[in-house]
Amino acid sequence: MGFFSKLLGKEEEGNKALREAMQMIWKIVDDEKFQNTLLGDDMEALLKNTPAIDERPDGEGAFGLDERNPIPVNGAIGELSYLSRLETTNGERVMFHRIGAINTVDVFEAVTYSGSGWYIFFVDLYHPRRSRKAPPGFRIANEPRQFSGFHNYCYNFPYDFAEAKQASAELLRMAYIPLGNVMPQIEKKVFSRPMSHKAKLDIVKSKMSSRSDM
Repeated sequence: MGFFSKLLGKEEEGNKALREAMQMIWKIVDDEKFQNTLLGDDMEALLKNTPAIDERPDGEGAFGLDERNPIPVNGAIGELSYLSRLETTNGERVMFHRIGAINTVDVFEAVTYSGSGWYIFFVDLYHPRRSRKAPPGFRIANEPRQFSGFHNYCYNFPYDFAEAKQASAELLRMAYIPLGNVMPQIEKKVFSRPMSHKAKLDIVKSKMSSRSDM
């Protein structure tokens, strides 16, 4: 049983406030219709008129790992929700941040909690729901997951995770993972980009129409 199931499964009257808070967090991290209402009327209307799909029919290359085949999701909150539920086939979750865009495709850099794997994901946020498909080498967790990354650029990623969480809007902040999940690794300074990942980052950045670090 996952984190949300255990807390939402408690029925004692003394836990009423906790249950209400957890239900709100669950809506933020997993309820796609609720997420869409947080995007504003114009964006919500736009998403209603786009297809609900797991993969774009015109996609080319590796799903989610090639800018020509981005992951369909529902807006910026849908990006956070989808990427936070990703885990490697070995069960490792990722932290992530948005580094820019290639036209209408958002680009995220990600690293596993252990620091052993670095990735670049490409996401199309103009759809009414999240894709149910995972990129090669990954799977989507069955349970909703608290957010483990950011739609903003982190200048010292992932070492500035605590600062980025604190800077998030209050409504979103409570939906994030506890700092204890990642601070031991951050304090041990286990995160270092491999040369191969840096080279790929340079190539991707050269294609960007907008960059969040500028």
